[in-house]
Order: sequence, then C-alpha cells, then structure tokens
Amino acid sequence: MRAFSWRSPSLWGLLLLPLLALAVRLGYAAALPAQIVVTFEADPLTYDQIARNLVAGRGFTGASFYYPPGTEVPTAFWDALYPLFLAGIYTLFGPSIPAVRVAQAVLGAVTVAGVFVLGRQLVRPAVGLVAAAVAAVYPFFVYYAGQLLTETLFMALVVWLFVVGYKAVEERRLRWFLLFGALAGLAALCRAEVFLFGPLLALWCAWRASKFPFRRLRLAGAAALAMLAVMLPWGLHNEATQGQLILTTTKLGYNLYKYYHPTMTADQTVRTVPFPDFGERTEPQREALLREEGLGFMRQNPPRTLWFMANKLALLFKLTPSNEVNRQYALVSVLSYGLLLPFMVAGFYLGWRRGGRFLPVLAYVLFSVATKAAVFAGIRLRMQIEPFLILLAALAVVAVIWGWFVAQFPYLLPTSLTISEAAAPDATLSAIFVVFGIACVLVLPALFLLFFLAQSDYLEHDH
Repeated sequence: MRAFSWRSPSLWGLLLLPLLALAVRLGYAAALPAQIVVTFEADPLTYDQIARNLVAGRGFTGASFYYPPGTEVPTAFWDALYPLFLAGIYTLFGPSIPAVRVAQAVLGAVTVAGVFVLGRQLVRPAVGLVAAAVAAVYPFFVYYAGQLLTETLFMALVVWLFVVGYKAVEERRLRWFLLFGALAGLAALCRAEVFLFGPLLALWCAWRASKFPFRRLRLAGAAALAMLAVMLPWGLHNEATQGQLILTTTKLGYNLYKYYHPTMTADQTVRTVPFPDFGERTEPQREALLREEGLGFMRQNPPRTLWFMANKLALLFKLTPSNEVNRQYALVSVLSYGLLLPFMVAGFYLGWRRGGRFLPVLAYVLFSVATKAAVFAGIRLRMQIEPFLILLAALAVVAVIWGWFVAQFPYLLPTSLTISEAAAPDATLSAIFVVFGIACVLVLPALFLLFFLAQSDYLEHDH
C-alpha cells in the first residue's frame, strides 16, 4: 500500500481543490438573496418559468421571442437541458433558488476536477493542478454558479466530454465511446453548438483509437448513435408540439435576424428590432423566415457583416463591462481574466506547436469563437470556452516556471535530458504550490470584491 502523501497530485486535483471550489461557491451563494438575481438579461426568469411549468404538468412552455411578451407557449426556443435540470431540483426540493445554487456549486467542483484530469491527460499533472487551482477560485466561474443560467452545467459537461474522449482514445473500448456519445448529447441539449462539434470530436477520437477503418467507423458510429439516443426524446417532443423534428433549438433565426438587422449597431446595444408579420406560422416556420431574412441582411452588405463579426469578437474577449451602472465590477475582470489573458494567448501558441492531443481543444476554442462571432457574443458566452483557455494559460505558466528554473540552475539539467524528463515530482509540486500562492494573491482580491458587489446594487445589469 502506498503511503499517504499531501504531495499527491491526484489528492489535490481530485479532492482538495474541488472542495475549495465547492466552499467558495457555497460561500458566494450564501451572500446572495434567496430569489433570482436578474442582470442585464431576463433568461433566468424564463428558465425558472419553464421549470415551474414542467413541474406543474404544463409541459415545456414559456416565453419565446417569436411571440409577444408575456405569452406562454410550447416552445423549442430554449436549450432543453437546463430547464429540465431546474425542474428536477424543484421536484425534489420545491422551487428553491438556494437549492439550485448548491447543486451548481457541486457542478463547479466537478468541473475543477475535470480540468485537472484534462490537464493531466494533455500534458502532465503540473498543468492540471495550475489550471484546477485557478478554476477553483476564478471569479467568473463563482459568479455564474450563483445564477440561473446554463453556463455552470455546460462547463461541467463539456470539460468531462473531452476527458472521456481522450480516455476513449486510450482505452479503445466501445463502452467509452458510448459514454462519450451520451455526454455529447447532454452537452448539445445544453448548448446547441456541441450538436455540430460533438460528431467531429467523435471522428477524431475514433481515428486515433484504431488503425483499422472498419473499427474506426464502428467506434464513431457508436458515439453518434448514443448522442442521437439522448437527443431524440427532445426531438420527438418537438415533433409533437411544433410539427417538426427539432433536436436542438429554434434560436438561430431570431439571432441572425436581430443582430444583423439594419437598425442594429455593431456593439449589439439595440434592445429591440421590428419583426415581420408572422401570421399563423408555427415557431419553426417563424424561425425559418427570420433565418432567411437574417442571412439576406448579411449578404446585402458584406463589409458591414464583417465589421459586425469583428465587433462580436471584441465583445467576446473584452476585459471590462460595457454598462456604466456596474463599472466598478470591471475590477473583478481585470484582476482575474485580464491577468490570465496573456498566458491564454501564449498557451494557445504552445498548444499549437505541440499539436497532436491539443488539436481537439484548440479546434473547439476556434469553432466556438467562430460561431459566436457569426451570431451573437458577450462575456457570458466566453464561459463556454473559459475552462480550456485557463488550461492553456496553465500550460504557459508551467512553461515559464521551468524556463526560469533551468535558467537559474542550468547545471542541474544534463544535455541528454529534456526539461520534462528532469522534472521530479517533488520539484514539480513545489513549483505548483508557489504558482498557487501567486494565483491566490492575484485572484482572491477580485474574489472578495465579487462577494462585496454581490451584496450591493452593482450586479443588477450586464457585466
């Protein structure tokens, strides 16, 4: 039996740091009021509305942007999984917002553990530990764990989707590809973009898992079937209520029409635009009409379309909020995301240079950025790729540490060894603890400011 050691990377990455993440998120949840906190957008109210209707037996009904405000209709506009997640909690504990926050605090801890495992799979435990330490106290992750929004649930799903994908490549077993497909289906029901990227990732995993074409096809097919099996009940529900098999949502038409409408500005600050007369069209028919007109707006003025896309990129990666009401909240962003941003960029470059196992992560980041630049972007939507950006930042941080170490003590590194080969476990973890201490000094002030702002009026608008 191996002796217990506080220096075990798995102990920190799979237990202690997730427990820290749980404690921080529960502490933040305790600082919030017991009701829903509405920021710039009213999405939390709609998710809550649909979940309550589900529990009451009224089906997946609620507000839809294809109908006048205040109406409750059967809708496929919203991603299905999060309202179902809320409905499950409401069934067990009643319509309790604190119970949702506790559940999301647990999901945050699960995400931190997944970040550690993913970093260990991609490079080594050192990278996973740095990334997990940052993710445990990252103010944006803590903030969204307290909101009734899809981000916390989706981050847990997509991080573990990659973990299971890499495990499937290593094990080359059918059951891992089936689990991968099931997770991909759940993630796609939480955010529709995985519906496109998930099958591509399954193909890459199958390609790496075997040299035989038939077995590759079998593994990828199993993942695709598992994904379809998870999503099909939602599609059949939409067939019954909307008259059309819809596996994801009807959001695309609305977003393209609104955010490329002639009255829309590049900074996306126009709240409403005029809509055409829908007549008696169903929701899928309304989506198709708006999608066609939105694509028409994009084709009519290509320079304007490219300018809007460039501005969406800026909105996705902006450092500070755009609303004057909560300008002080910008300090939270600057002291966390702002400090990590240079390391994220450097880590992306290092990952690109490494290639191989990093390619799916980089491809997902680029795919997600491209979809948001084409449709709709904002700080909140960056959370869908932020765990991977933090992982890339950790790669850069570890590279900087080892570069400095070798520069200070070059005689400790024989010419026949690489830095990785010379990195003893004790030395690795000592360096990691130093980095964790630095991260606490840099990030914890932003975290305390987040707690303070949670009890003030500064978080009533978009951030």
